[in-house]
Amino acid sequence: MTSSFNQPQNHDAVLGGQGAIPASSVVLGGFEGVKRRLASPVSEHRLEALPESLKYGQKGLFLVVRALNDPSIEVQQEAYHLLQDRPEPRVQQAVQQFYQRSHYTRLESVLAQGQWQEADQETKLALFKACGLTLTEQFPSYRIDDIPCEDLKIIDRLWRKHSGDRFGFSVQASIWQPLQNLLWDKTEVWSRFGGRVGWRTTSFLVDRRWKRYDEITFSLSAPVGHLPFLGDKFGIFTMEAIANRLSVCQID
Repeated sequence: MTSSFNQPQNHDAVLGGQGAIPASSVVLGGFEGVKRRLASPVSEHRLEALPESLKYGQKGLFLVVRALNDPSIEVQQEAYHLLQDRPEPRVQQAVQQFYQRSHYTRLESVLAQGQWQEADQETKLALFKACGLTLTEQFPSYRIDDIPCEDLKIIDRLWRKHSGDRFGFSVQASIWQPLQNLLWDKTEVWSRFGGRVGWRTTSFLVDRRWKRYDEITFSLSAPVGHLPFLGDKFGIFTMEAIANRLSVCQID
């Protein structure tokens, strides 16, 4: 009986031609075979090789991390799926960067350019998408619990980074929480919070009221915590739910 030890196995890389396997071909199995398939111009070959890569320790893990930048979206997504629950800090950093790049490129772009109103609108859109809602719907405060922590962390991190820690959900929560702990009257908490972040009018000639969206200050001259405001279909009273969600997500 002819031994099958040197015969090509499923997913072995074969050197020496395409199509039918010539007798003189060299079969590459193991890690070298995985590397060869991940370098294939055929995306299906790269996709199939990814799970096998993780059998080869750190060197295989590195190949999967590198696949987060693969030209094929399907390969990128498979690499993300394989890596998202890995505990290694460097892997988690790569996963977070990939997720941010995949979902929040436009938000980072407008924030980097100081386009604060566009960033506010982009943030609202991102939160609706994260909860499976459309902009034609109202955003009830209880749906904030459906926002994945990863999305909330990225949005908050981008706002803080590009505003010099002036804006962001965690900045707002750091103002909200002490007021909530100090005051028993929720109406008073809202009133003081709105005054602190500049969401209420302060003129003595006008009754203090909550500002309309067109009265919000979309610039760094606004009070700390002024943005994101989100406005229509969110409402100011979602801040309490956001602060609670930040606590669950362990965002300081």
